[in-house]
Amino acid sequence: MVHFMHNKRQMTMEEFQRWLKVVDANGDGQISRKELEDALRTLGVHSVHLRAWFAVQKADLNHNRAVDGDQEIKKLTAHAEKHWGIVLVTNN
Repeated sequence: MVHFMHNKRQMTMEEFQRWLKVVDANGDGQISRKELEDALRTLGVHSVHLRAWFAVQKADLNHNRAVDGDQEIKKLTAHAEKHWGIVLVTNN
């Protein structure tokens, strides 16, 4: 469950990982810019086209225009915390 605190979206790493699986709408193991745009809308993020484009540019280490693989997911996670107002918390 996503909680909102001071315009921040708070979720556990497990919740974020589950969200990423939903983001991969076609189940091909890659997160495209379009899939990311659609998913960001569900979180209430503004300027989704630009934010998704920038996130894929930052996280796409193999330059296939998608986010895939563990290293790219780690980069996307760090980007989400820094630029999307997502706060990842530990389970208590």
